[in-house]
Amino acid sequence: MIVVALAIAAGIALRLSYPGDIEFKADERWTFDEARAALAGGPWRWLGMPMSVGGLNPGLSLWAFIGLAWIAGAETPPELARAVQALNCMALLALPLFAWRSVQERDREPWFWAAALWAVNPMAVIFERKIWPPSILPLFIVAMIAAWWHRRTVVGAFVFGLLAVLLAQIHLSVAFLAAAMALWALADDRSSLRWWALLLGAALGALPALPWLLDWMQHAGGGGAGRLRWPILLFWVRWFTQPFGFGADYTLDAAHFREFLAGPVVGGMPSYIVALLHATLAALALVLYVRAALALRSRSVPGMRDVLLGTDATGLLVRAALIGYGGVLTVLTIVGAGSHRHYMIIAAPLMALWVARLAAMGDGGALRRPGRLALGGLCVGGALVSAALLHYIHVTQVIHGEYGASWAAQQSGLAPPAPTIIFPPRR
Repeated sequence: MIVVALAIAAGIALRLSYPGDIEFKADERWTFDEARAALAGGPWRWLGMPMSVGGLNPGLSLWAFIGLAWIAGAETPPELARAVQALNCMALLALPLFAWRSVQERDREPWFWAAALWAVNPMAVIFERKIWPPSILPLFIVAMIAAWWHRRTVVGAFVFGLLAVLLAQIHLSVAFLAAAMALWALADDRSSLRWWALLLGAALGALPALPWLLDWMQHAGGGGAGRLRWPILLFWVRWFTQPFGFGADYTLDAAHFREFLAGPVVGGMPSYIVALLHATLAALALVLYVRAALALRSRSVPGMRDVLLGTDATGLLVRAALIGYGGVLTVLTIVGAGSHRHYMIIAAPLMALWVARLAAMGDGGALRRPGRLALGGLCVGGALVSAALLHYIHVTQVIHGEYGASWAAQQSGLAPPAPTIIFPPRR
């Protein structure tokens, strides 16, 4: 478990590194400005920023940052981002702690490896460093997973319902994940959820959403659904690639990504070490897929129940995310919803858990030396790619892709300040 501990330590260091190089676009600027204004005695906003699907976000998506800024005493964007990063560092510690306390000993090891893979994953590192509603969710997602795990108890069911509704007010995608988790629990065992306790927690969690509900009722129909289209399958493409360390092309544009792959520059010449790291990660992923496929061939054909629900609690949870959450998000693209990379933030620990179980499957059901070596290689490769990506952003400062110009670049005059959000007119 030394590799696991080192990977978690590396993940913490990566999240806290280069404090001035945080993303700072319109959403981040609006959130920081509104949090500081509220703490300075300004007017209290009952609703959050505009949603991509129309309307405004619930107020909790902003109030959470007001509370975080107050607790951290944050007066600058990097200080508020540091508070977000600290939450996510705690999440990396909370996942193995939960596994140690709640998961049976024979099933724990994949959970520990999941924490390690999650800690050094490049996309997780990038997303968990910014002032953005989805970015403050990971610690609370771990808490929601823990509550779901103990859903047979009154307290577990109550906390699961409470967190599901509260976190959905920070980012709506949590509602879909929580619904999938509840549905899969019901399909596995109808008596496994204390429904009255869950509904009581959900009702209590819904109270902060009353201002948003009143606004939605008043302005319903403002967004409108787009025309029907073919489903976008990007959720599953990302599920099967992102936990192995891929996705930096999303953060960078095509030109920057090619330059990143050619780095680092050694003696004035591109070394292509980053490209070699990506090739190594791809090879390790292929090894895990092939070994798992070969292991499946030697087994009897599983029944539909085992395919959809698995044979244990961990498998049930992973399938709820992979099939249920992914299925809902994919179906929603048919009616015009987007398939955005940040929907994967809340599933990051579960994607990593799926990779660890994939390695265990190739080992015959329980992790052995080959699977551990592959997972250790993924941890090392992911950490190196993450470090290289953060260093590239630090050197480049102005990224023409999703990352944009860093806060430090804007402060130094290398890029114009982030624009302000203009709220749409309300009917």
